[in-house]
Amino acid sequence: MDFQKTSDDHTSFDQLYNKYVQLLLVYGLQFTSDRELVKDCIQDVFVKLYETKTQLHHIENMDVYLRIALKNRIINSLKREKILAKYVNTSEFSDIDDFTAEQQLEYSEEEEHNRKLIEMILKLLTPQQKKVVQYRFIEGLTLEEISNALQINYQSVQNILQRSIKKIKKHFSPEN
Repeated sequence: MDFQKTSDDHTSFDQLYNKYVQLLLVYGLQFTSDRELVKDCIQDVFVKLYETKTQLHHIENMDVYLRIALKNRIINSLKREKILAKYVNTSEFSDIDDFTAEQQLEYSEEEEHNRKLIEMILKLLTPQQKKVVQYRFIEGLTLEEISNALQINYQSVQNILQRSIKKIKKHFSPEN
């Protein structure tokens, strides 16, 4: 969908908002469980988008653009909250245990192992399979939401997901 860059065309902007708002909400909740913060950040992203609409002719992939803008906005908001909390009242957090150096090392090693495993899995899949798997298992979208996002029918999404899972299981089964 092309976003009209004329100041009097609110319809295109409304369509853009309606197309992406649910997808962005699900995406934003990956970074924080604070639903209201995510909603506020989505609103901020769209306000900024509307204010700078004359400069948006260079955006080729609106989905990616909006996700990056939302992610950055959430991260900035969380950093700002953390800084404020540091100066407002740090005594509330004094009883929280920090990771020991050993726990931090174990966590880092496990995270690295998981990252490598995910990379190996994704290398097995076609670009379309990667996208469906990412939307379903990383971003937590429903099959219907994936169907809408990729503009393919529901049954195709189901088939792609099943083939992807079958391929992953086959490659990572205990017999191999």
